[in-house]
Amino acid sequence: MASKRKRLILLLSSCLVLVLLCFSVEAKCRSGCDLALASYYIWEGSNLTYISSIFDQTIPEILRQNPHVPNQDSIHSGTRINIPFSCECLTGDFLGHNFEYLTQGGDTYEKIARIAFANLTNGNWIQVVNIYDPTRLPNSVFINVTVNCSCGDSRVSEDYGLFETYPLRPGENLSSVANASGAPAELLQRFNPGSNFSAGSGIVFVPAKG
Repeated sequence: MASKRKRLILLLSSCLVLVLLCFSVEAKCRSGCDLALASYYIWEGSNLTYISSIFDQTIPEILRQNPHVPNQDSIHSGTRINIPFSCECLTGDFLGHNFEYLTQGGDTYEKIARIAFANLTNGNWIQVVNIYDPTRLPNSVFINVTVNCSCGDSRVSEDYGLFETYPLRPGENLSSVANASGAPAELLQRFNPGSNFSAGSGIVFVPAKG
């Protein structure tokens, strides 16, 4: 009986250790931050009314983050503006924000990522968090669009707490992003280990001015 009780205690202890180990592996983040920015590339035909609707932000809130834009009629295609949003710890796994997007005729996951959200995410990432077949995406339904974000890394620097989710575009590189943001190139690389700034695509996180 004592031997059986001993085995039971050992089994329960092992299970507890396993649960704790699983939790420590899965809980990659515990909290986010109230403010992050999405660097949105203005494509031909977009306007601030449309952008404010898909990000669920008012136009004055957007303009507050873009002092270089005097009013909503002053945005020009081929430029970038900052869209404010909250950066949350999703599923204890990663930092991001889920936006709701109402599908339109001809939409695909890839088109929504590339055009509507200006490469702030990608089609595969949208597909993962939705139930609809990518070849038969229905019209006029709400889908989730997840955009990743960053709240900084104190191990790199404690001086920066506000970050842009920045989709790289063809022709951009570490030097050009550093010049545009005002952040040192070496710091950008440390905040984005393993990122290839010369790839002309993909997302990096750039320290922003509050």
